[in-house]
Amino acid sequence: MSALLTLTLAALTSLPAPTPAAPALATPTLGGTTWTLQTVQPAGSAPITPGARLTRPTLTLTGSGADLTLGGSTGCSPLSGAARLGTTGPLKTATLLLRGVQGGSSQNCPDAALSLREDYLTLLRATTRYDLSGDTLTLIAGKGRLTFRAPGASAPAPMNTGASMNTSLNGAWTALRLSAAGRDVPTSGLMSVTFDGPKVTLGGSVGCNALRGTGALLGSPARVTFGPVSSTRMACPPAQAKAETALLSLLRAPLTVTQAGSTLTLSGAAGTLTLTRGPQPAATPTPTPTAPDLAATYTLTRVNGAPAPATTRPVSLTFQDGRVGGVDGCNNVGAPYALRGTVSDGAVLSLTGPAFTTRMACPEAGVNLIGLLDRAPTMIVQGAAGRGQTLTLTVPATADAPAERWEFQAR
Repeated sequence: MSALLTLTLAALTSLPAPTPAAPALATPTLGGTTWTLQTVQPAGSAPITPGARLTRPTLTLTGSGADLTLGGSTGCSPLSGAARLGTTGPLKTATLLLRGVQGGSSQNCPDAALSLREDYLTLLRATTRYDLSGDTLTLIAGKGRLTFRAPGASAPAPMNTGASMNTSLNGAWTALRLSAAGRDVPTSGLMSVTFDGPKVTLGGSVGCNALRGTGALLGSPARVTFGPVSSTRMACPPAQAKAETALLSLLRAPLTVTQAGSTLTLSGAAGTLTLTRGPQPAATPTPTPTAPDLAATYTLTRVNGAPAPATTRPVSLTFQDGRVGGVDGCNNVGAPYALRGTVSDGAVLSLTGPAFTTRMACPEAGVNLIGLLDRAPTMIVQGAAGRGQTLTLTVPATADAPAERWEFQAR
């Protein structure tokens, strides 16, 4: 018996030590987690995944009890506010009301991030409910949605979208022709549509107002659906107003995408928008991408010989790193540009990509700054660099628009 006991004890002591069980992964909680935005879905639009070049917005909720503090970022500016948790209805739906949501200043936001920033803030301010499922948080704002994931969560499988099936669409396409009811509609200005995976961005002008919007590329065959398109609100000559109306009518419904080499066609019941990757059809030579040293902010002083109109904010222009930006009297505007010639003798300024503008509610009074820049004005800079230097933009009269002369002074 003692020999058997000795053998049993020896066998037991020779067994390997049991491996400790791996600790269970902690389930993310609504509060105390930094949530990273995955998709944004404005009401009436398909979900949009932010482009790889954009810094994704984040969301944090800190505190205890029902009242929390909102933090994080819009991707290019700090996020702040307050939140209140609760339940409502017989099914005890989880409610989340965000109050005093602020996105800080957009001054340091690149143009490509402005649309995402605005959609993000708009949906946060309208959020009323949330759904927390594992490592995924969904904020519900009416028919809009914001979807987040917790740190370390595996990315969802890619959607079967038109963009994933045809990456040759990626990049900027410039409007070549607009037609409505089978007839070409004369346009002016520069309008571009840019594809970045499933996200589609529209910017520029086909008349006198600056337009901007976002959409999604989905399905097979591929179709583009745009959300609401924002616009400055200037009174335009009839021909330019007709072009803007035709484009906005076209963008209200899903558009079929057809690509043939360097030509892209967006077709719908209201007409067709034809775009190209190639050079512009206008006779203006391709500008040389030079940018002079204009390290100043220029404020508008006179328009066509008369004092600059009174606006909510001073109308201004800045030039930096190949981009022209400023204020149109209310909204911030910006676009890439290039010059042909020298500014001391008169250089032609051309926008080389889509123009963007913020979408603040503005009084009717204002100036069409983007409309002027879209007309490829001649720019002359006079005087020594620094305060007092003058900058003048002029465009000749055309059949659709009068001559313009805008004078700015460095401050």
